[in-house]
Amino acid sequence: MNQKNPGSCPINHEGAERAASSIPGPARRLLFRIVGGASVAAGIIGIVVPLWPTTCFLLLAGWCFARSSPRAEAWLYRNRLFGRYLSAYRERGVISYRVRRGALMVLWVSIGLSAVLFARQLWILALLLLVAVAVSAHLMSLRREEPPSTNQTRPGQSGGAGRARSRISA
Repeated sequence: MNQKNPGSCPINHEGAERAASSIPGPARRLLFRIVGGASVAAGIIGIVVPLWPTTCFLLLAGWCFARSSPRAEAWLYRNRLFGRYLSAYRERGVISYRVRRGALMVLWVSIGLSAVLFARQLWILALLLLVAVAVSAHLMSLRREEPPSTNQTRPGQSGGAGRARSRISA
């Protein structure tokens, strides 16, 4: 794990940079664009296929695009589907409350359906349960952003005035 940032990716980025620098410039940029595009595709598959990783593929795409196409990198981090969550993970190493909750719900529903529909042997059920517990533990181990408070007030307002105004306008 990177000692500078304990929540960061365990990949040796310096070694990857050295290996990539041996490829000539135009070919290196093309290779990074191809790998970045394939990584985005794999990440999008991970959004809908349970247990298929999403974040690692999108982070790889960001790394590749940063070395080949500033336009593609900007698109990735500004994307309305995953840009905000990807930026939060890259910049602060956090996962939002909503993303974690959604991932856990999809995980357990899909594992439950798989168990009911496809698992005919006890060892398959045990394996599904083990995978679900391991993925859940990983998701729970990630730092998370706190959900926004519902009792926030604007600067200069007291909490009571905001509640009274909402009752009047309702």
